This record gives sequence, C-alpha cells and structure tokens, in this order.
Amino acid sequence: MRLLLAIHNAYTDHTSGAAHSMRILMQWLRDAGHEVSVLCTARFDARPPSNIVQHLADHGLNARRIPPPKAFARSSRRMSNLGPGRPAFEFTLQGVFVRMLWTSARPNTPADQFEADQFLFTLEQQVAQEAPDVLLSYGAHPVVYEAMRRARAKRIRTVYTLRNYGYEDRRYFEHVDHVFTTSPYLTDVYRERIGLRSVGIDSPIDWAEVEAPEELRKFVTFVNPSFSKGALIFARVADTLGARRPDIPILVVQSASSAGQLNTIPGLDFTKYPQIMAAPATPRPADFFALTRVLLVPSVFAEPFGRVAAESLINGIPVLVSNRGALPQTVDDGGTVLPLPDWMTPDSRELPSEDEVRPWVDAITSLWDDDDGYRTAAARARATAARRYDEGIMRARYCEYFESLGPPERLFD
Repeated sequence: MRLLLAIHNAYTDHTSGAAHSMRILMQWLRDAGHEVSVLCTARFDARPPSNIVQHLADHGLNARRIPPPKAFARSSRRMSNLGPGRPAFEFTLQGVFVRMLWTSARPNTPADQFEADQFLFTLEQQVAQEAPDVLLSYGAHPVVYEAMRRARAKRIRTVYTLRNYGYEDRRYFEHVDHVFTTSPYLTDVYRERIGLRSVGIDSPIDWAEVEAPEELRKFVTFVNPSFSKGALIFARVADTLGARRPDIPILVVQSASSAGQLNTIPGLDFTKYPQIMAAPATPRPADFFALTRVLLVPSVFAEPFGRVAAESLINGIPVLVSNRGALPQTVDDGGTVLPLPDWMTPDSRELPSEDEVRPWVDAITSLWDDDDGYRTAAARARATAARRYDEGIMRARYCEYFESLGPPERLFD
C-alpha cells in the first residue's frame, strides 16, 4: 500500500496530540512494509517557532530548503503582491519522507488562499510522483477537503481521522470514503450526534517514549495544570494534602500555556508547601513517569481519549481519572474512576469544597499508605495495558484497518 498523509498542520508539532499520533502511525505503517510519505504545512497548534530551520535542526532533522516551483508561479492567479510562492522543506523523519510547506498567513486572507493554492499544487505534484492508494488527512482547514475531493477524483481512497470534537457538520465528510477516530468512545459520540459510521481505534502509543524506570518514583503527579484538565480539582486536593499529609510529595508538570496558572487561583498559596514542586514540560513522557508513583487525571473536559492515563497504565503506575469523556473507557479496569461535581465545567472558576474532593484525597492516601493495595493496583494497571495497548497488538490493528480498506463506505445512518 502507498499512503500519503496530507495535512494543513506541522507534522513536527510536538504540542499537538494529533500530530504526535500521526508520527507514530506513519512509522508503524512504514515498519510494516508500506510506502508512506507526508505533505504538511508549518502551522503549529501553539505559538509557532520563530525560525523553522532551527526548529527542524533542534529535532535532529537535516532539512533541504526547496524554492517555490516556477510552474506554480506561472500558474498562480494571485501573484500581484504575494510573491512567487513559499519555500518548502524536505526531510526524512524516522524513515518517513516529509515535505513541509512554509505557511505564515492569517486565516481567511488572500495570502492564506495563496498558500492553499500552493499546497494543492504541491499535492498534485506529489500524487503524480508517488501514485498513492490512500490519502489520509485530518483538520478543519478548507484545503483539507479540497485535497480529498481531488484525490477522490483520481480514484484514490480518502481516509479522514477525527481526533476531537467539532466536526458535527456532515458536509465535512462529502469527499471521504472512510473514517477512523482516536477511540471507540469518540466513535460512539459521533454516531449519536450525526449518525456517522466510523471505526474507533485507541490512539497509537510508542512504548519506548513512555516506559520509565521505577527506582525514583515518589510523587503524586498532575500534568498540564489547565482549567480544562482539572486544575481546580487538583488545587483543592493539593491544598488538602499539603496541610494534612506533608509526607506526600506532589509534582506538577507544566506546559507552556499552563505554567504558573495554579498560582493565580484566589485563596490558595502553594508556596507554603515545600513538598509541592513544579517542573517544566518534558520532551518525553518517560521523563516525568520516572518520578511518578500515582498519577492524577481529573479532567473536567470530556477527553476524546486520555493518552497520559493510558501511558500511566503502561508503566504500571496507578492512575486516578475523572468520570468524564473517554477516561473511564481508557483506563478500563486498570485505573480508578472518581467523580467530579456535576456543576463543574471547563469554564468553571470556582474551587470545589474539601467534601467534593474527598474521594480523590482518600484514594491517594490509601495508595500511599497500603503497600499491598498499591502493588495490586500497579499489577492491574500493567495487565490492562498489556491487553489494550500492547504495541504489537496496536500495530497489527492499525495495519489491518488500512490493509482492509475497500470501496467507499456508507458513512451515515
């Protein structure tokens, strides 16, 4: 099978869960003997790097800068004030050929449309060169749907993957032959909301990125302290433990967007608890899992999957998750599902009471104080990870999905 991933996002965006999943998936398909390649842009979910060449070099990529094709300059009708086109960068990432088109225009501007024209021109060239059997894409930029329309017109099978909410308009799928989502939970959500038929496959996880040694595990860890990820629940839990159980060290792994957010919550002063520590985002999950004895995932947002919870299971680390979204399904019987107050939403800014977080405090202290109970929970986590997320099983599942793609499916009930 020859597969082309065409996305209007940066394949190398390490802040994007979707890009992360696609990098793993492309590598798995390549390892299985399939011919895969990528066409992407330099659009990042968070703040883009100031220097794309330095960004690629920082990730060990020896990129070749390609000037805009003269054929595009001759064919474009938008040349007046927008120049001859944007440069591209070509490189190989873990054996996968990637062509990244430089993009910098604001959405819905003439420059954005100019860059979209060049993306589609480049797509036509890459399709002619590689003759893919399958075009895979995701995202909401109009160029994605035009890419699928053009691919379908050439009898290339089009596959669209959903990694989040927000695609409840059936028109998104007009030129799509097959759909898979990031979890069975998300598949069920779209089936209920718009009658979409899709295949739910748990997000791919590279075990080498997440497996960590056990010798230094001593913290209760909370990752990405944003409000949607449960910062208010965590804040009350941490304050309660800080006052009552100073023997339990707590680690907060921040992201670029969430750094310092906990310190803005009125009425709480975490500086008085020396056992509560903050750490910057780490490039590999294994770096903070090596320090983690118990993981908290109190998301208020209905997570479409819950990658960090699944990664905790892989490490045999007991994980406490909220009862929102896909989290109960993600941990299955390998983690502990705890309630959140019904009134809490991602927009809430009110701290829960100590009574409302008591189940979380009790679960943490129980794991901390009961060695036998902890070992049982850790063994249960590992067993669930082996059953649900074993890398060999997941590689085979994804390969089977793509290898079995047939004629266009009826996508809606």
